[in-house]
Amino acid sequence: MSNQIVAVDINIPGIRAAIVDNDTKTIQAGTEISEKISADETLENFLDIWTKVITKVHSLRESPISKFGITIPGPFDYENGISLMHNQRKFESLYNVNVKELLAERLGISTLNIRMANPAPQSIKAEEMIGAAKGYKSILGFTLNYGLGSAHILNGVTHDAYLWNKPFKDGIAEDYIGIGWLTKRYEEFTGIHASDIKELTSLASTDDGIGQLVFNEYGENFVKFLLQHINHFNPDCLLIGGHSNAWDLFIDHVRDRLSDKDIKIPIIGASLGSAATLIGGADLWS
Repeated sequence: MSNQIVAVDINIPGIRAAIVDNDTKTIQAGTEISEKISADETLENFLDIWTKVITKVHSLRESPISKFGITIPGPFDYENGISLMHNQRKFESLYNVNVKELLAERLGISTLNIRMANPAPQSIKAEEMIGAAKGYKSILGFTLNYGLGSAHILNGVTHDAYLWNKPFKDGIAEDYIGIGWLTKRYEEFTGIHASDIKELTSLASTDDGIGQLVFNEYGENFVKFLLQHINHFNPDCLLIGGHSNAWDLFIDHVRDRLSDKDIKIPIIGASLGSAATLIGGADLWS
């Protein structure tokens, strides 16, 4: 019998869930289900949609499954299942709520059957196990999405790097290295509001270079922030995930600027795509 886990990724713009074989680190074909949901829903709406998707995936099992691995952004008390997200422009209705208990109640299971973690370290862990960073011993990884996720893996052990709220410029790192900065900066130049990174990259391909200038500035922000912290982690690999369809617009600038500083660490793009978070979520039961 395979070691099956119901893996769940709760984030913005929605929830994804699938059955993962935790021995082979693969998503079972035909079991992945997703549904979009806005960042500012009520608690009941969040729970209704999450429960519906998780229940539907669980019903697809070929054999009994009692283990659920759930990733959800922080700040969050993952051991106890309590959301600490406040003034984050997302999940405000979850603040101080025991999400683990409420989900377990709705799913008809014990809280002991649920393990929770931040999505960024788990997706980076998946890349270290079977993806682009396999074979490296010290990996500093980033997921550049709605927010800024980060993790350091040393000799197979994963640690959340907690870099999202480090002081940077006039705020914190996430203010300048999340999607929000890109869309806001592009709108300042053009008056056009892009709803997400996919739309922004599309606009950048036809706007006479304005979008590229914004992505160059974004890359510069990333490099300046990276230079403040890279020596602390001493990585032999930099892994960048998220923003996958925007990689080509900023990574050359990052490589050039690091080369100027005589930093020769390989910069590798994540290869597993959205599967990484689910595979990493299942690995919570390894």
